[in-house]
Amino acid sequence: MSYAFEALPRGFSDLVGEEAAQGVWAESMFRSVTRSFGFAPVTVAPIGYAETFEQFGSAATGRIFAFEDLSGRRLALTADSLVAVLRALAGSGRLTGGGSALGAACVPIARYRRKRHRGWSQAVAVICNEADELAADLTLLRLWAELFEVLGPAAGGRLEYCDYGVLDAIAADEGLSPAAARTALHHRRRGPAPEPGVGDGDEEPQDTEPAPPSPARFLRRLDRLSALCRGLPPREAPDRVAAAEPVTGERMAHLRTVLAIAHELGVRVEFGLDWEHAPEYQAGLCFLARTGDGRALGDGGGYHHMVRTLDIGLSSCWSTSASVNLLAELGPVPEAECVHLMRMPSADLRTFMAVARRLRGAGYDVLEHWQPRRLGRQLRRVPARPSQWFALVGEKEAASGRLTLQNAAATGVTRDLDLNPV
Repeated sequence: MSYAFEALPRGFSDLVGEEAAQGVWAESMFRSVTRSFGFAPVTVAPIGYAETFEQFGSAATGRIFAFEDLSGRRLALTADSLVAVLRALAGSGRLTGGGSALGAACVPIARYRRKRHRGWSQAVAVICNEADELAADLTLLRLWAELFEVLGPAAGGRLEYCDYGVLDAIAADEGLSPAAARTALHHRRRGPAPEPGVGDGDEEPQDTEPAPPSPARFLRRLDRLSALCRGLPPREAPDRVAAAEPVTGERMAHLRTVLAIAHELGVRVEFGLDWEHAPEYQAGLCFLARTGDGRALGDGGGYHHMVRTLDIGLSSCWSTSASVNLLAELGPVPEAECVHLMRMPSADLRTFMAVARRLRGAGYDVLEHWQPRRLGRQLRRVPARPSQWFALVGEKEAASGRLTLQNAAATGVTRDLDLNPV
């Protein structure tokens, strides 16, 4: 079976021109914002051992591009940005000594099933081994506040919070481990609800023996909280939750601080405790970042339970990721002014190159046309946008030492440029 040269496997795409420029801008913007918060820049290899991604659990065997190399090693294309950044940080020795480590990257990921809200390029910022949970949560909050500011009000960015620490607090009160609690939620989503057991009723037990752990009772308590929070303004939710479930008081104090800071930063936030989408690997305060029309730009939160399985010395890990594709669509990509420079037959080639160099020094992008044939037709191909200009270089320009730029969108709008060295 043969394929056309320009064909790609399903789900992949090449970007050229303006589409590529948007993606480059989005990556540059994300790297600039994360660098200002002290995240070390990271670039990751396009492949790794398949076991690396399978062990993490986020990219199951059926979703990654796995293959054997010439030595019989089982490799895979990079299938998860967080895993790739953790691998890079661990390999660089930044996770030794128990101190916190921060890294950020823009990672092309390859999976059989594409998720648009993830995109094919994923921007990710990772905080490892931070001892202060509030510090990590506020860092991610302020990071998104900066991203929303760059994207501008037209994006309508907001954060939707859900505190999975509440889940763990109620599970502990019911005698359930975090793993057992997440198993109960997994069955809630994927299968029948747990069968009622001894002590699953709402009535108090008659004897003095403590009630055995009860997944069903645990789920009922979560359902009550979920219904309680639905539609509540974020400023009211912490107090209502703490009053209904006193065991969550510590978590609600944490939440109040984060929501208060978000309000001061001008970030739109929502809060809810709808557990049906609770992933097994997250812990603590987690969020979705959305556009004004509801599209998911990315997410973030704690990955503590999952990263501990990697055996790379991590006790805690927070991360946020965003779709480069969606950031690119939303961003106010600055359009550089471009001059289409036409070399007339009478122009000396060194003069032509000197003019192009002078234009670039003045801040213009320059597209050189060395042998423009049928000049009128060539000029008509210049995009009629305010950022586009054209100019002719011939004997007149060489003799006068001046160049006239003509705007491609507005007839009669010109600029004169002195070609003599400054």
